[in-house]
Amino acid sequence: MKLERIVVTNDDGIGAPGLAVAERLAGMLADEVWVFAPATDQSGMAQALSMHHPLRVHEHGGRRYSVTGTPADCVMVALGAGLMGGARPGLVLSGVNWGHNLSDSVMYSGTVGAAVAAAHFGLPAIALSQAFTDCRAFDFSVAETWARPVIEALWAARDPEDDPHGNAWNINFPMRDPATVAGLRFTRQVGGSMIAPRLVEQRDSRGQAYRWMAFERGLERVDHADSDVVALRDGYVSAMPLKRERCDEARLAAIGVGREWALAPDVSTAARKSR
Repeated sequence: MKLERIVVTNDDGIGAPGLAVAERLAGMLADEVWVFAPATDQSGMAQALSMHHPLRVHEHGGRRYSVTGTPADCVMVALGAGLMGGARPGLVLSGVNWGHNLSDSVMYSGTVGAAVAAAHFGLPAIALSQAFTDCRAFDFSVAETWARPVIEALWAARDPEDDPHGNAWNINFPMRDPATVAGLRFTRQVGGSMIAPRLVEQRDSRGQAYRWMAFERGLERVDHADSDVVALRDGYVSAMPLKRERCDEARLAAIGVGREWALAPDVSTAARKSR
């Protein structure tokens, strides 16, 4: 596998160690590596776009740029700012995120959001995340050992006709000895790891209240055999296909696509407006 051009982004920011891992990986897979990463940590931003303030782009050496925006903004800058001379990448890599993106957290992840944003414009994209047991002890050895074989296997198996529709994957690496990784398991998203939001109240120097958002988590409660959570627990790399559409096709099919319901107006609302 050798591509002409790969764009690398993330949600941890331009200085994140996982971004350097992704850059080295991209260098083994493409002739050109272009980096468009957030200037600061943008975790939890999903596919958010900055529509109400300008984006500032700063160069950090050849083909490396920081963007004062979200991961999805970075994809937009890569595609629309003309910095690549109008050329499109053959692949977008997002990550390597420090921390897994599993179960409920997939929908909030900026790492995943960047990949889906790329898929929206018909680009193959892969989100890469490394689980950890100690958030302070950076160890990307599993991702560094297995990311290239995973990407090359997925690339070899892809249907090129799917590419115009955005062929995207969410890849998670377990935290363990790389030699003990059992293989690649294809998984689905299963809920249950985020139990409830929790707002932690604190006080600033003037005594005014502010709140930090957190979540009550229960990843250990997820036991579905096909889940990404169980795959990592069993020592596998998890590969979950992503889609850009949000339509619930099963529910639509049950109701009947194109079916129409007659509606009666709310007469009480009309009466209030006439007064």
